[in-house]
Amino acid sequence: MKTPVYIFLFLLIMQLCPMQLQSQTQAQATVYNGLVNIKQNKAEVEHGRLKLDMDLLLSGVSVGRYQTLLLTPVLRQGNNSFRLAPIRINGANKQKMYERMVAFEGKQVADGDAYVVLKSNPTLLQEVSYKKEFSFQPWMEEAELILVGELNNYDGIPVQTYTNVLTDHLYIQKAE
Repeated sequence: MKTPVYIFLFLLIMQLCPMQLQSQTQAQATVYNGLVNIKQNKAEVEHGRLKLDMDLLLSGVSVGRYQTLLLTPVLRQGNNSFRLAPIRINGANKQKMYERMVAFEGKQVADGDAYVVLKSNPTLLQEVSYKKEFSFQPWMEEAELILVGELNNYDGIPVQTYTNVLTDHLYIQKAE
């Protein structure tokens, strides 16, 4: 008489366990953990060119093995925006694919438009010295600096996008 009750409980538990495991793996696939600190060292205009110098500290940034995280600094003011070269952080398997591409096709082709390509290593404090120079436009004087994080899956399709406003008003010095 007790056997049907135990069989029923066993089947009920088996039905609940796979759902719980599946929801945990989906959460790992769409969320990255970690801290990104940005220190603006210098932003100045000289001869019509804006020189931007900042340091990015990546602490505990963890990306899934088949995923890529693109961190893109963006200058934005109203309808105007200017995207800078992204920092690419690859998961373990995506990094192996990147290294193969470097070996077969060269670093310039493998990097694409990325400023730097890093392997996801949540135990390390990774520092990126980001220096960029581009033509200055008048709207940039009142621009805000934001960081757009885009988590891409194996095929490069965005899974999740994060936006952080770093500064409401970018302080730009005029060179003398």
